[in-house]
Amino acid sequence: MVVRRLILLVGMFLLLGGLLALLPAMAQEDQPLLATNTPAGGAPLGLPALATNTPQPGYIPPVLLRPAANIDHYALRLWTETEMVDVLLGQIRQLTPGDAERQLAIRLLQNELQRRFPGAPNHAAQRQQLIAGMLNAPRGSVDMRLTVRAFIASALNANRPSFEGIASLDVDGFNITIMPANVDGVAATLDAILHTRYPATGDALYDDYTVAQFDGQQTYRLLDSNPLLPAAPFRDVIGLTLERLGDVNNDGADELSLTVDTGEINRELMIFGWRSGAMVSLVQPGEHLLFGKLVDWPLQSDTLTTRVYQVESAAWGCLGERDIAWKWSLNYFRQPAELDGYTFQNRLACLLYGSEPLFEKPTTEAISTIESILQFAQPEDQISAQRASMLVAMLYLLDGRAEIAAQEVQALQSSAEAGSWLAQQTTAFVNATGKPGATPVTICAALENASTYGACDVDQVLSRLFVEQPLRRDQPLEAQLAAMGINVLDKQTITAVGKRDRQAFRLDVGRNHWWAFAALQADVYTAEKIDPLPGYDMPPTLSPALIAAPDSAYDALLQENNPAAALNILDNTVRDSASTPLAPSARFLQALCYDLLADRGSAQRSYFALWSDDSATVWGQLAATHLEQR
Repeated sequence: MVVRRLILLVGMFLLLGGLLALLPAMAQEDQPLLATNTPAGGAPLGLPALATNTPQPGYIPPVLLRPAANIDHYALRLWTETEMVDVLLGQIRQLTPGDAERQLAIRLLQNELQRRFPGAPNHAAQRQQLIAGMLNAPRGSVDMRLTVRAFIASALNANRPSFEGIASLDVDGFNITIMPANVDGVAATLDAILHTRYPATGDALYDDYTVAQFDGQQTYRLLDSNPLLPAAPFRDVIGLTLERLGDVNNDGADELSLTVDTGEINRELMIFGWRSGAMVSLVQPGEHLLFGKLVDWPLQSDTLTTRVYQVESAAWGCLGERDIAWKWSLNYFRQPAELDGYTFQNRLACLLYGSEPLFEKPTTEAISTIESILQFAQPEDQISAQRASMLVAMLYLLDGRAEIAAQEVQALQSSAEAGSWLAQQTTAFVNATGKPGATPVTICAALENASTYGACDVDQVLSRLFVEQPLRRDQPLEAQLAAMGINVLDKQTITAVGKRDRQAFRLDVGRNHWWAFAALQADVYTAEKIDPLPGYDMPPTLSPALIAAPDSAYDALLQENNPAAALNILDNTVRDSASTPLAPSARFLQALCYDLLADRGSAQRSYFALWSDDSATVWGQLAATHLEQR
């Protein structure tokens, strides 16, 4: 037993930094989380005022452990709550921006911690230390919800605020705003919506809304929700807004309506109400109540109308839109069975998009079309108007009026902001026109390649040129293309039954442009844009050296609470992989599922094999923490 404990101490050296940092806080254990008069954004009790990516005081880089004996000398670890929280804290402290592998490892550890020790960390000082580590992690990289919400519940019970009116608490740098509500429809209990933010001002490192209840006598608690109420910033959620607090379906109880912003053109409205002892989503199962604009949501009404957007042209910024009336029916807000289609917004971007394909039209007509549309430009149309102006310059060039084109670009360049799309395009135009042998096609390719949604379309330009200047049959094709400034990268003859042979060329105009030329006329070739030929559209596909676990396997464990299903998905993945081995992350998931299903033999062998094979990875080191030497 003495030997076992000594070896456990060696194994815990990975977490020595976290333990050293924890010791001062542990001396304060069981002190109540009392509200303070600290200025907004302040951070008593050691919580950081501002999060950084530098290690916390006392941090010691982890030691890379490798097996010191064969598998017979290792058994599955007998976890304590404190030890598992320390492992989680150690991983959070090593997290750097963009480290997706470690972020996934932390998610799995958090799930395992709650399975083994529900509500952990239950020790107040250790919870405080874990929250400090999470706040110091890269912004939005760690799911803080369960830990912070347990902290909030403790703060409520320590401070015992009134739920009779709007109130506010400042606890350890967290600002908690209390808004009375009646979510369960029961008068005997007092309910409230809590808005929790850290810090109170400036960019939020943590922002969420929760539902709390006071039994009127002694205990405050936070109500469960399904799905878990969102928080920001975390993963794709960048912001939350309380859209409405009140009875939105005329059932006599209050519902919580949140707007979730992910940075997309549509946001999501999440409506939660009290059902069967928890807060649940009241939106039609399997649907998301998305909106670009809330058109109408009258008070005392069971119907709300949203306007939803979809991108019609990313190049122009044209959006389509449609209105959807969501109505309360059969316990959910439901959308109509039949939905209207999208219509273009009456904006400059959509007018320009509707005039496409501009480069295939006669230049005078195309220029006139654009200039007539630009008369309707508004200040908010600046980006699409700039793109239109660059197209006009390119059209002048195609029409042989290079001097006017240069003047147009010069005027645009003088007003372009450094690093902007317009600056990239005007610079590319000037540089391309200054090169010896520049042609309209090479200049168009330069614009297309200079930035996303460049102000030219090579294939449209080629389509027009091959009509206006068809390639002759009495001259070599490649020589005629070279005269246009177009080099040939690859060529192949296409043969098809019942059709004349065609000569297919991959043209050196910046991207994967393929054109075929068929001798269908007596004097000239007929040109046709074609899809990339097999083998040329992308580099040859190589068999992966390792196979990652599919998302469905992680969903089965983390969302469906079903490790057996996760294992089944992994087994099917291995069977279908033609003997390609699993990646370390997938192997850890496999070992963890064995562990959670109490298949101790398989778990022990899987952890040890992963540790032995990939000890330099986060997954190998996590596998090591799940074993102890006998």
